[in-house]
Amino acid sequence: MNQGNRIQGGVCVDYDQPVSFSFNGRKITGYRGDSIASALLAADIRLVGRSYKYGRPRGIVAAGPEEPNAILQLGKREATQIPNVRATQQEIYEGLVCASTNGWPNLKYDAKGLLGRLIGRFLPAGFYYKTFMFPAFLWDFYESVIRQAAGLGRAPAKSDPDTYDHLHHHADVLIVGAGPAGLQAAKVVAQSGARVILVDENPQLGGSLLVDQYEIDGSTAIKWVSETEDQLQINDVVILSRTTVVGYHDHNYLVAHERRTDHVSESTLQSSRQRMHLIRASHVIIATGAQERPLVYANNDLPGCMQAYAVKSYIRKFGVVPGKKLILMATNDAAWETAFAWFDAGREVVAIVDSRAAPCADVLEGAVGRGIPVFASSGVIEALGTASVRGARVARLSEGLVEGTVQNLDCDTIASSGGWSPVVHLTCHTGVRPVWRDDIAGFVPGSTTSNQHHVGGIIGEYSLAELFNSAIKTSQEVLADLELPKIEPDVPRVEVPSRSVSDQLYLVPHTKTVSRAPKQFVDFQLDVSAADLHVAALEGFESIEHVKRYTALGFGTDQGKLSNVNGVAIAAETQGKTVAELGTTMFRPNYTPVAFGAIAGRNSGTLFDPIRYTPIQSWHEAQRA
Repeated sequence: MNQGNRIQGGVCVDYDQPVSFSFNGRKITGYRGDSIASALLAADIRLVGRSYKYGRPRGIVAAGPEEPNAILQLGKREATQIPNVRATQQEIYEGLVCASTNGWPNLKYDAKGLLGRLIGRFLPAGFYYKTFMFPAFLWDFYESVIRQAAGLGRAPAKSDPDTYDHLHHHADVLIVGAGPAGLQAAKVVAQSGARVILVDENPQLGGSLLVDQYEIDGSTAIKWVSETEDQLQINDVVILSRTTVVGYHDHNYLVAHERRTDHVSESTLQSSRQRMHLIRASHVIIATGAQERPLVYANNDLPGCMQAYAVKSYIRKFGVVPGKKLILMATNDAAWETAFAWFDAGREVVAIVDSRAAPCADVLEGAVGRGIPVFASSGVIEALGTASVRGARVARLSEGLVEGTVQNLDCDTIASSGGWSPVVHLTCHTGVRPVWRDDIAGFVPGSTTSNQHHVGGIIGEYSLAELFNSAIKTSQEVLADLELPKIEPDVPRVEVPSRSVSDQLYLVPHTKTVSRAPKQFVDFQLDVSAADLHVAALEGFESIEHVKRYTALGFGTDQGKLSNVNGVAIAAETQGKTVAELGTTMFRPNYTPVAFGAIAGRNSGTLFDPIRYTPIQSWHEAQRA
């Protein structure tokens, strides 16, 4: 069992239950509870795919639905082929077979990667609007080549043997997200006797509490989550884990996609594969939290470049340290916890590089106590390596420019954090445009007339104490509107760490101009770089909607979850505008991809278009009437 990056302590894995599966024909062993991504990182497998346009090597960046690179093809047989599965969300099971969706003749030696190195500089944003047009009779050939190069998986050539179904619900309150805010809201509302549905896309409830080592009421956060879940079950709350709310429609009609048996072997299914829950709710509390933004710097797409919070998630949830030597690049105090978790796991932290001149005294003390070098007012301007990260170039930053001497530091992992982006996608589905808040450097939900409420990270509440209070207050307002008994719960006791002001940095400057520096990727899935956004401005595209369509920013299956704010900020700076002035694009259903089988449910075959017969139909047929 080759798991060189595995350590003890993962709260989501069962170390007594090893599980074997196949990746690109190679046998890999993980543990029950592992995602494909965590098991691959444990086995020190970094290369998982090739980029869409340039064929560049790509590795795992995130730990959730925002993952842009680790998109896999699943299935042992032709009939069970499933395209576009995120390795960060798919749990492993015995006998699972998965493969990268691109790379020819193989993933390591990719012909498109060679072509990308040779002619990539001649393929800027929008080149496809100006090419493949002449001669017209060759379009069929062009199209076949483009589709082959897309690398987004393939549909099965045989009928799907699995079954899918739909289930309708009516609820007083639907809560989306079972992190600390969602759990606290559900806890309060359920005590009143309301009909409550709690939905979360992860196998376990808890959200950030599974990663951040908080103490709640004098005990561990994990214990608080367990006790809260027990109480919700006593109060008859419908809990849907492994379920993603993918669409929010008019009149509080929401669609949730449950992956019922995707974590079970193909040969042992006892129920439907997936289920669509069609929910009508009087009130909806959205507690979807926020996703960390990676920083944009040169060669930031190399395998080994990851979100800081994702690195901490793999360490704490799965007991996987995805490397040996770490450099952390941060603009905020919370990200420093990743370096501390890495160090405490017995690995080397080469340096913490912070763009601010004065990080919080508490995190500085933590770094000094561990002997970790700190570079203040500095940034990682470039990742070094070809197939994966081998080092980083670090320089002092001053007023948006590189200042002084550039240092080369050896490392195999670069974790970056540029702050947090509230997950506002569902709130956009009914046409409500998000609003920029400069104090948190993020878009928050706009105002709505529906019974829709927001708590926690989605509105920039990142302090545990703050979001607990907000969840209780919002829940009490919902109960008052439903004319149900008011609940006065005890507010969970937590310690509030001190934090300094975060820095607003999106594109880390380089010694060269954006057009001459190594590619600084904004959208990993569709190979959109900072230079492409500059080209869009030069071409005269000013509206962010036009910029998006010209560059394909956020067009991928990830819907720009990591790239949106970075892209908007870089485009705004290029045009000499603020982010608020430029605004943002909108998000449409579905939040994550949904199988056609799940959409159809059991409405297939003879049930697709049912035919109603009269009682004497059989007599008519016998008489050949």
